[in-house]
Amino acid sequence: MEQPQQPEISPLLIGGPPWEKKHELGFFVAFIETVKGFLFHPANTFSVMRRTAGIGDALVYSVALQVFAFLWTIAVTGVDPAALLPQSPELQSMFQFPENISQILVILYPFTVVLMLFISALSVHLALKWRSLQNYDFALIFRILAYANGSAALLMIIPVLGGLLSFMMLIYLVYTGLRTIYGLGTSSFAITTLLALGISLGCYLVLTVVLTLLIFILPF
Repeated sequence: MEQPQQPEISPLLIGGPPWEKKHELGFFVAFIETVKGFLFHPANTFSVMRRTAGIGDALVYSVALQVFAFLWTIAVTGVDPAALLPQSPELQSMFQFPENISQILVILYPFTVVLMLFISALSVHLALKWRSLQNYDFALIFRILAYANGSAALLMIIPVLGGLLSFMMLIYLVYTGLRTIYGLGTSSFAITTLLALGISLGCYLVLTVVLTLLIFILPF
């Protein structure tokens, strides 16, 4: 009986992602092959991903692409970053936002991306550990989320539907990564996602309270 033909895996993906071998492959080849791998062949890319590696390369990849997508969106749509802040006059007068708040938000955006990546990875890690499905490595979970966020962010440059496509791709990539590497089924993924969202919201709430207290306590 003829066996179904398995999709061919690019040698560049094996032991990758290619971005983690950029010193061997070259910067541009590694970058392009990584983007192609995650957007067009995510299951293959995750299946041959190194299971032990640091988070530095994945972090740089994700932050660079998310910042690029953010700046591209602002440049194309002409949206003022200050519009992301609460528009309540009471809040604006309370915090006394400076006139160059838009420039400050752009500068702070990479740090926001880093913070969100760590909170997301920690939330998924704790959600999986809480369910005691198996042993999970935080660094590997972080790399899954970082590569998923960075690759999906590129779809933001698509006019009109970019935001929706980026969000859908992000969910698909995270699901594919966890399913491929940890064998997580659809129902387990859904439960884990809900738990992780709850943990993330709790972390953001704590950070908001701490930052608010610092604003009122520390002299400026």
